[in-house]
Amino acid sequence: MRNCLTILLNIVFQKDLELLYGKGTLVEVNDFKYCTTTKNYTVDCTLKLTDIGLFEETNIEGLQFLVEESLKYTGLEKNNVTLITSYDLLETPK
Repeated sequence: MRNCLTILLNIVFQKDLELLYGKGTLVEVNDFKYCTTTKNYTVDCTLKLTDIGLFEETNIEGLQFLVEESLKYTGLEKNNVTLITSYDLLETPK
């Protein structure tokens, strides 16, 4: 599921990701697991940014939306997902 979500975010939603965070931005899904205590899925990912200015405007809400849209392809309900995000600033592509 981790690889599926990575492909959906970086290929299927590539244009949306670039509009939100800049050209060359990638999402690396580190972990995708089900928590039996809370009955939720946990998605741990790293947002690799190229434009910090766009990130200040959209912040995490944009990534949350893209993850929820990606999960529609997998058949999971968006209400059962918790997103844990870290950020990394990449050198802008030339």
